[in-house]
Amino acid sequence: MELTLRPIGEGDLPALSALYEQLVPGGTGPDNMKKALRQLDGDCLLLGAFRGEKLVGSACGFCCPDLTGSCRPFLAIENVVVGEDARGLGAGRLLIEGLEAFARSRDCGYMMLVSSAWRTGAHAFYRKLGFDDPVAGFRKLL
Repeated sequence: MELTLRPIGEGDLPALSALYEQLVPGGTGPDNMKKALRQLDGDCLLLGAFRGEKLVGSACGFCCPDLTGSCRPFLAIENVVVGEDARGLGAGRLLIEGLEAFARSRDCGYMMLVSSAWRTGAHAFYRKLGFDDPVAGFRKLL
């Protein structure tokens, strides 16, 4: 069955919540997600990969202003996940390519993402997609 991309809407949130369990166990329920989804604006794209009607992957891109260099914005990519039963079908590549098209449409100078140090399989995948300028990432929980 062919994979398709489209923005995720409120009706997709229960499926997205279940998918996020594979990313962050004990994640966020659909009600909290609905509130957050309503806060997203045109500089953000929450993208879903679908196999038929089933959500099999998702990634979110946030277009951010940059006040250095050429002052072109950049795209921060978050919450990349492909369901275990759909890995190897091209959903991850399709999601990243969709976000890249979004970034180019906003004249972004680059895309970036942060991945946990232990996710070495994901790192190899990102390198295959052209993410070849590694930087150190840090996080402080609030």
